[in-house]
Amino acid sequence: MTRVRLTCIISLLTTLSGCAAFLGFNEDLNQYEQQLINHNCDYTPIDAQIKSDPLLWTLNGGALARQCSDYKKSIEYLDQAEAIFKQQETALEINSIGHSVASILVNNNINDYQGENYEKIMMNVYKGLNFMSLNDFDYARVEFNRVLDRQRRATEFFEKEIDNAYNQYNQSEYMREICQPVAENTKISRYNGDITPEMIYPNFVNPFATYISALFFYLDKDYSKARDLFKQTTRMLPNQQQVQADLKLAEQGAQTKQHYAWLIYENGQGMIKRSFTYRFPAYLFTDKVVTSDVSLPTIYKRSVSYPYLKLNQTKTTEITNMDNIIQIEFSKKLPGIITEAMLNMVAKSAMQYTLEKNLEEYGGKLWGFLYQLATDTADVRQWRAMPKNFQIARVPMTDNRLTIYKPDGSILTQIDSLQPDRDAVIYIKSDLVDHNTIHIIQKSTNHND
Repeated sequence: MTRVRLTCIISLLTTLSGCAAFLGFNEDLNQYEQQLINHNCDYTPIDAQIKSDPLLWTLNGGALARQCSDYKKSIEYLDQAEAIFKQQETALEINSIGHSVASILVNNNINDYQGENYEKIMMNVYKGLNFMSLNDFDYARVEFNRVLDRQRRATEFFEKEIDNAYNQYNQSEYMREICQPVAENTKISRYNGDITPEMIYPNFVNPFATYISALFFYLDKDYSKARDLFKQTTRMLPNQQQVQADLKLAEQGAQTKQHYAWLIYENGQGMIKRSFTYRFPAYLFTDKVVTSDVSLPTIYKRSVSYPYLKLNQTKTTEITNMDNIIQIEFSKKLPGIITEAMLNMVAKSAMQYTLEKNLEEYGGKLWGFLYQLATDTADVRQWRAMPKNFQIARVPMTDNRLTIYKPDGSILTQIDSLQPDRDAVIYIKSDLVDHNTIHIIQKSTNHND
C-alpha cells in the first residue's frame, strides 16, 4: 500500500507542476499571435519554444520571419518543419502515429504537435513564395512541385489517418465502459466541433495552393504546366472568373505580349481551436469520484480584415475559404479526438478512485479533484498564421505604378517600383484592419528566362 501511495503522490506532484504540457498552450499561442500582428521580429521566444514543441514553433517561426520579410530565415524555420513532417509521415507508414500512455493520464498536450494536412501544403506554398521573393525561381519550382505532390497525396494520407482513428475507436476496450453514459448524455452526443463548412473542396485539396502553383509556372514561362493547373483550379471553382481569365492567358502562352500584375490577398484570421468541457455526473461511475470531465477541442470563426481590396479599379474575388478547409480536416479527425478524450476521462476517474481509496486519510478525494482540474485541458495547438480566405485580382501593367485601395476608397498602398516590361505579383497579408504586410515579387531579368 505504501508503494501505491508513493506512486500516486509522485504522479500528482509531476502533474500539478504547472508546465504548459499540462495546462495547454493557449496563452503562448495568443502571445505569438500578437507578436505576428505587431511585426515583432524578435525570434528569441520562438527559438526557446522550439525545444519543447519543435513542429509547432518552427511553423510559427517561419510565419513570423515571412511577416518580417526575412525570407531566408523563414525558409530555415520551414525546412526544419518539413523535416519533422517527413518523420511523422514515415512513422504513419510503419505503424500509425500512436499516443503515449502519458497523453491518456494527462492530455494530448504532453505529446509533440503532429500538425494538419493543410499546414503541410501551406508550408511548401510559403517556402515557394519566399524563394520567389529572393528571385530564386529554381528552388521555388522545387517547392511548388512539392505542393502539388502533397495535394495529390492528400486523400491517401487522410484515408490512412481516418482508418487509424476509427480502428482505435472501435477496438478500445474502454469505450464499452463509457458508451452508456455517453449515449444518455444529449450534449455530448450533439458535439461535433462546430463544423458547418459552407463549401467542400474535392479530395481535401486547397484551391489556392493549386492556383498559386499555376501562377508560378506561368511566371516561370512553363505555360503548359500552368495551363493544366489553371484547368484543375477551374474544375474546383467553375464560377471563379479570374481563374478562367488566367487559364485563357496561359493558353496563349508566349504569344502574349502584354504584361500583368496580380494581387494576392490573405484576408483576416483563420479559425482557431478552443476548449469545450462537459462535466459528467460523478454517480455514473462511483461515489468515490468527485468529477468526471471531458475536454474536447472545438473551432470557431474569427473576423475578416478588409472584405476585399481593389487593384487599381479591379476588385479582388475569393479563391479559397481557409475556414472551410480547417473545418473539413477537423471533422475528419473527430473520431480519434473523441476517443482519446473519453479514454482520458476514464483514466482520470480511475486515478480519482485510487486516490480516494488508498489516500483517504491524506485527503485523497481532494487530491483527485485537483488532479482532474490540473489535467483537464484540450489540445488547441495549431499553426495560427492561416488567413480566413484568399482573394485574387489581375490588371494589365501600363506603367511602373499600381494603387491598392481599401473598400472605402482610401489608399492602402501605392507601388511605384515595378518594371512594366515584366509580370509582377503584389502579395498582401492583412490579419486585421491597418495591420498589413506587403511582398512584391517580380522576376529579375538577370535570371535565366
